[in-house]
Amino acid sequence: MLLPSEISHSFLGFLVALAVAFAPVALRAGDAPSDAKPGDSKALSFPVSYTGEVLGNLAGGTNRGAIAEGLLNVGVQGDLDKLVGWQGGSFLVSLLDPHGPSLTDKYVHDFNRVSNIDAYDSVRLYEAWLQQEWADGKFSVRVGQLLADTEFFVSDNAALFMNGAFGALPVVSQNLAAAVFPVAAPGVRARWKATEALSIQVGAFDGDVGDQATDNKHGVDWRLGRNGGVLALTEVAYAWNGQKGATGLPGVVKLGAFFRDGGAEEDLEGIPRHTDAGGYVIADQQLWRKPGAEDQGLSAFARVGGAPDDRNTVPFYADGGFNYKGLLPGREKDVAGLAVSYTKLSKYACDDGGNPAEAHHETILEATYKVQVKEWVAVQPDVQYVFNPGACTKADNALVAGIRVNVTF
Repeated sequence: MLLPSEISHSFLGFLVALAVAFAPVALRAGDAPSDAKPGDSKALSFPVSYTGEVLGNLAGGTNRGAIAEGLLNVGVQGDLDKLVGWQGGSFLVSLLDPHGPSLTDKYVHDFNRVSNIDAYDSVRLYEAWLQQEWADGKFSVRVGQLLADTEFFVSDNAALFMNGAFGALPVVSQNLAAAVFPVAAPGVRARWKATEALSIQVGAFDGDVGDQATDNKHGVDWRLGRNGGVLALTEVAYAWNGQKGATGLPGVVKLGAFFRDGGAEEDLEGIPRHTDAGGYVIADQQLWRKPGAEDQGLSAFARVGGAPDDRNTVPFYADGGFNYKGLLPGREKDVAGLAVSYTKLSKYACDDGGNPAEAHHETILEATYKVQVKEWVAVQPDVQYVFNPGACTKADNALVAGIRVNVTF
């Protein structure tokens, strides 16, 4: 049942987002040009976004019911060249406030969360980094409190979907205490854009970010030196037809790997292990472009990742889907999407007392449509069907539906 307090908390967060977003604009109203957008500044910008949604479990899972939840992200971003004459320098500091109950925890109990904004309710420091660029942006280094899932294993087409599985790859997010939403961690990332098509990036992050609901509720429990080890990531990306004026269909393929060293954790068989590793491949490709249009048409994506079965809950993951931008006449910026994901659990993860589990996998089918009402606001109805919720339990397949509103300033 959807409680009034659950709705009011999300609505209150929405009002706070509006107030914070328009405050910088009001302060600069005297000298701002008439066409200025909220957050615009020559040296500083104030990115603010609020995502609110209502989701319901209509059938299956563990119980029927609905929830309302929200996510407020407030930050300040600066160009250090324009601020203090530091050429190539920039910074970002942001705070995160997730709030509202979880449909996964209350009603569905799926393995991959049905909402990618679902997080423990606490105000937390999110990103806080400095970046230096050289050679017109061909080289860059970013250091501070970072998120791996904004830098690595990113698919632009997969980002449309609301289920958490389509965000940070489960072979990373479900296997490691990694720097992924909603917990950032100390780290460094270096990127080299070798050519217009080829780029290479590497990163090193704290190997154990802690738990968002217990020992790192506010994102400031930096755990370096606590035997958490180091998580290293590397990714090579090759893109084609991405430059302006290209006549072919744009696409990109990414090949990445992760390696965690340190700590003394036991694997799923109870054997001490000091290392872990895995890899992934990601591809995004436009399949058809509307004649005369710049980016409207049909696109596809696919992601595959793997890790050792004996020390990882998720040894294999794959997803894929299609996006269509401008499907309906007069709605050129709207995006429709259909995607499926498959999460395989280790044979050691589910068995209890030698009794094999009913299933060692969870499959998600999601259909969504993002309506771009204005440049700064979007409304997104969404339907998901979850096969084998929880993967290890014998639960009925779940049907989830809802609607999301995203406001960005």
